[in-house]
Order: sequence, then structure tokens, then C-alpha cells
Amino acid sequence: MTKDQVLQDKLSDLGLDELQRHIFLCADQTEANCAPKKKTLASWSYLKRRLKELNLDKKGGIYRSKVNCLRVCMQGPIAVVYPDQIWYKKCTPEV
Repeated sequence: MTKDQVLQDKLSDLGLDELQRHIFLCADQTEANCAPKKKTLASWSYLKRRLKELNLDKKGGIYRSKVNCLRVCMQGPIAVVYPDQIWYKKCTPEV
């Protein structure tokens, strides 16, 4: 099996071609500029738990990625949702 085939199999296993949305959340950053690191990690944990509770963490659901920085650096944690290209600020569990 070639490396390209292995990659295609991995993409298929993850269901990336069937995603509804992909959420990128600024969390666990090297320098906590937009929000305290503890707050961003709490938001990340909440997002993972909530997607699972809603059964959206499966193929064809919503994919999530923890990113170091989305370069907005204010009113965080910051999230962006694709393909909608909608940005959110203050993404805390309370919201």
C-alpha cells in the first residue's frame, strides 16, 4: 500500500469528506493573549463533551481542532466554523 493510499484510508476513516462543520478553537496557546490558558482549555473540554453528548462527534458530524492561535488575540477563546467562515468570541462553557 502506498503512502497516498494510507492517507486516503485515514481520511476516509475520519469521515472528513462527510463533515457538516469544522470548528477551530484557540486553546492551549503558547502565550495566553486572548484569554487565560486555563479558560481556553476548559472551553476545549466542554466542546468535546458537548459534541459527544449531541452525537455530533461521529462521521458526518462536526470535526473539531484545537489550535494554538487564530491571531485575533482578544475577547477569547476565539473559534471559527467552516465552511460557514463564522467567527465567535468569548467561547466559554457558560455561553
